Amino acid sequence: MGFLRRIESRLEGVFEGGIGRTFRSHVQPVELARKLTKEMDDNKVISVQQVYVPNAYTVFLAPDDREQFLAYEARLRTELAGYLTEHARREGYSLPGRARVMIETADELEVGTFGIAAEMEETPPPVVMDSPPAAESLPAEFGGGAVPPAETAPPVVPVVPIPPVAPIIDPFAVDAADEFAPAAPAPPAALVPPVVPAAPVIAAAAVAATTPAPDPVPAAPVAPPAAPPAAASWTLIWPGGAVPIGDKALVVGRSKDCDVPLADGNVSRRHAELGRSEEGFVLRDLDSTNGTMVNGRRVRSATIGAGDEITIGMSTLRIEQRHG
Repeated sequence: MGFLRRIESRLEGVFEGGIGRTFRSHVQPVELARKLTKEMDDNKVISVQQVYVPNAYTVFLAPDDREQFLAYEARLRTELAGYLTEHARREGYSLPGRARVMIETADELEVGTFGIAAEMEETPPPVVMDSPPAAESLPAEFGGGAVPPAETAPPVVPVVPIPPVAPIIDPFAVDAADEFAPAAPAPPAALVPPVVPAAPVIAAAAVAATTPAPDPVPAAPVAPPAAPPAAASWTLIWPGGAVPIGDKALVVGRSKDCDVPLADGNVSRRHAELGRSEEGFVLRDLDSTNGTMVNGRRVRSATIGAGDEITIGMSTLRIEQRHG
């Protein structure tokens, strides 16, 4: 039975058995935990060597019951998921993926009643995307032409080479070398060449030793070019991968032509759209069947930022800022 049909059938029996119960006061977290474990036990599937149980649970609350959990709803969902994981470990159950608990509002429920939908959700493999098509232009509600331009690479600072320093020549040292240089031999007058006396090397060495060597001129230090600052970018993260957020709007949906493809039957082909605006980022629902949620609330259009949790079908998306 599909996810939507399971929710519909369970909402029809919200007052029966383990699906729901009427209380005189608001729903308490301990009652949710007890009903979730009972729902896990009732939906186990015995295989050849394993006993499989659902790992994705959606709790439907009345608007007033949902209001009392808003201050700590994210922490409550994490606590309930950990409680289900521990219960499965104690009973020897096998979970097809990480245990998840989601909370949604059902306007048709009254205070003290709630519904639970359980589903086996296997963790999908990373989606290998083809080259994405050209993104659509931002609509008017995303800011239109007010989108900030993309950052350009910093200019390269050229390094000017320093010419080498010419050596200093001592004229006295040159004169001393010329004075004691050996004379050119005379042409031979007979068969036996005359003996040519050796040049006075000792005297030349002594004169050279008395001449002070010029001091070396140090080269001017060259400062290294300053490192360009690291450029910051925004990225949309989802269970199947990540995609940078640029000047064009990103389309999220079940179609493989979307910028963010989600392999989920609960997601419309073109489900939602994310783009930049003057206030930050704007998420808009594209008239999807099951709707788009931000931090547990169903929205048509909302301004979001880093830390906000976007729920589309069974997938959770978020925005992160990365450097480098």
